[in-house]
Amino acid sequence: MKKLFLTTYLKYYLASIEPYADRINKTTKRTDCQSLSQSGFSVPLALGLGLVMIIVAASIIGRSQSDRDITSSQRETNRALSVSEAGAIRFQAFLDRHKLLATKNLAQWITTLDTLPSVQAGCHSIDLPIAKYQAGLFKDNTWIDLDPSDRNKGRYQIVDYQYQNGVGKLTVAGRIDAYNTTDYTANSTLKIDIPIGSESAKIAPPALWANTLNLNASQKVTGQIRGVTCPLLPMTDADGIAGVDMSNIEIVSGIPSGQIIADPFVNIPTPKIAPTTATSIPAITTSIELPRPTSTDTPDANGEYHYFVDTDIPGGDSIKLQDIDRIKITIPAHQKINLYLKGNIDLAGSQTIGVNSANPNLRIYGSSQTVKLTIKDNAEITAFIHAPLADAKNISSSTPNPGQNITGAVWVNSWDSTSSSSPIPIVQTGNWTDFGIAKIEQPSQLSPISYWQRVEN
Repeated sequence: MKKLFLTTYLKYYLASIEPYADRINKTTKRTDCQSLSQSGFSVPLALGLGLVMIIVAASIIGRSQSDRDITSSQRETNRALSVSEAGAIRFQAFLDRHKLLATKNLAQWITTLDTLPSVQAGCHSIDLPIAKYQAGLFKDNTWIDLDPSDRNKGRYQIVDYQYQNGVGKLTVAGRIDAYNTTDYTANSTLKIDIPIGSESAKIAPPALWANTLNLNASQKVTGQIRGVTCPLLPMTDADGIAGVDMSNIEIVSGIPSGQIIADPFVNIPTPKIAPTTATSIPAITTSIELPRPTSTDTPDANGEYHYFVDTDIPGGDSIKLQDIDRIKITIPAHQKINLYLKGNIDLAGSQTIGVNSANPNLRIYGSSQTVKLTIKDNAEITAFIHAPLADAKNISSSTPNPGQNITGAVWVNSWDSTSSSSPIPIVQTGNWTDFGIAKIEQPSQLSPISYWQRVEN
């Protein structure tokens, strides 16, 4: 608009002085300043004013063009900024789906994903090949189209991601390309801090934890059911990480007591090794009182007793109790009995394992040779059973009673209750300290961005 106005003005000005210019050209005798002055026109003044107007007009036109260039450049820069912000959002969404990576530097992502069991590739929408491909694009600083169908919407690049003291430090760039070319017209780089918090403090020890779970519809658990693989877990969320199945979770006072979680990133802790100070005892095949009253069994500095339990036959059972056989615990609630098994567990009958405490103060740790867990009939167990290599089968109860059977927790390799018409109920009791196991490394929780800075390119 300014250019049009100034151009029109100049044309009008030049037209207005044209008669005077003709008079000057036609005057051959009156060429002195006096004769020109007498004609009513001052040539130097007119020419000077015209020159000034031309210079001013040219300056304004140039400035107008410069303003348009600056505005256009700013618009492109803002577009690039929007692209980098969109890239940051997509990066956060990736982290939210693969939380294990949140506490790892970008350079460690591929190696971390390589350590996950290959079976996880078929776990609902958790697709390890796709995850590795996406992580590779981030790691290689690849420019990624915001919209693959329209290159002109811009591209983003994950420049770096470092985890430091509870904060994920992300650097992301955005780029706007010239139309249908690979030449870019604007860049924008952001530095973003994402607080990373552990969710472990909020997680109670699972009541039932297994690598694979095949649950009877009437299997009732009061507490959390956690699986490492998820194909056999019903009703998981679309992302395959967590879900709730009311059919297997006990309702307490109208509220679900827990949830079923299928988590491929958290493994059951490995078998616990007996301390060298543990007391060796024969296989437990009949009633026994612990600590043994006629022996010199002594606790450690923490008031805990440790026993290494042999097998009845090579490759057989470390605990095999039937009918009314019972392990009787006679220590105060704050003390613990730890049984480290060399072999398997076979429990049947009634009132098999009991304690004199509301919280489990009996811990049963399976070894690499503990590969089978059998529980049936009216077996009553108040204990924490940790046998991560054992397959639990033949799980049944002739008279299921939520107040009996298993009180504490069971962590095994596999749990299959589908062949049982009356699966044994499990009631979770106890905390991480009671179980003698460090809290699981729960995938991290991403908090809202706490710091945002634009970097000059």
